[in-house]
Amino acid sequence: MNIHIEELKRKANALPATPGIYLMKDAHGSIVYVGKAKSLKARVVSYFRKNQQHTSKTIRMVHNITDFDTIGVDTELDALLLECQLIQKLHPMYNRQMNHAANYAYLDLSHHTFQPQAARTSNAVGPFRRVKQLPLLAELLSETYQLQCINPVTRTRVEAQLPLVKALSESDKWHEINQFFAGKETGFFDLCQQRLSYLTDHLLFEEAQKLHQRCKAARSFYQEVCKINTFWHSPDLLVTAPLLSKEGSDKQLIKCYQIQFGQIVHSEICRGIDRFQPIKRSLEPRLMTNADLDPVCILIHFQDDTHMREAFRQENS
Repeated sequence: MNIHIEELKRKANALPATPGIYLMKDAHGSIVYVGKAKSLKARVVSYFRKNQQHTSKTIRMVHNITDFDTIGVDTELDALLLECQLIQKLHPMYNRQMNHAANYAYLDLSHHTFQPQAARTSNAVGPFRRVKQLPLLAELLSETYQLQCINPVTRTRVEAQLPLVKALSESDKWHEINQFFAGKETGFFDLCQQRLSYLTDHLLFEEAQKLHQRCKAARSFYQEVCKINTFWHSPDLLVTAPLLSKEGSDKQLIKCYQIQFGQIVHSEICRGIDRFQPIKRSLEPRLMTNADLDPVCILIHFQDDTHMREAFRQENS
């Protein structure tokens, strides 16, 4: 076993210190793990050194590795996107994140239920990554809008906090709930604030603290949905990433990515954003799928400053 690890370590030490993807293989030649690295050499070598920070899963994986392949790329963003693509395609056994996009859920609220579903319907919103949060969000929204499904005790308590909501029609209530999950303008958080004010005014501090934490989680969910939707529906955005190439290369070089409706349509290595030559709009908006969600979140992470993206959009619209 030690001899085998030493052979893999020697192979890893020969790798370049540049970005890329590594594919760990077992004795059958099957790819069991796909990873990305800013420096292939540093990252892959780390697997074959004794490290107390290695998890039990990593230790088991290394024990089963007999070989690995690598794919070099220009930037860390390229590595992240290729990693995501390969994980979704190969479903390696040791990858957890981005491995089961089919488990991401949609919500069709047209029948006045919160039941998550795997497939999109014409009235569905989503997809959502935080599927485990959906029941908790459904509970908070049901309480706040005093839906028929809540128990009588809860209804009486919330009616005292939000007396005007009782007068809303069922369709108006579900419209507001749909706005929340669609990442559109909603009065939900104003209602949450009214509930919190009522509880603090009545010295119900423990209950107010619990509600505050639930509303905070709901706002985080909502903000993520808004950010994803804004990115997906933007006709022209620019994302840049530093070029991480061989030592001695020009450090001023960057890679620019032109994005239309959530998809990269053109990329180019250049010396500054002002040297980038965008292409004319070539894509039309479409509905987002489960498989689109992870790549979009990766691209959002690398977005440029808002004023820069806005200027790019105005120039090319």
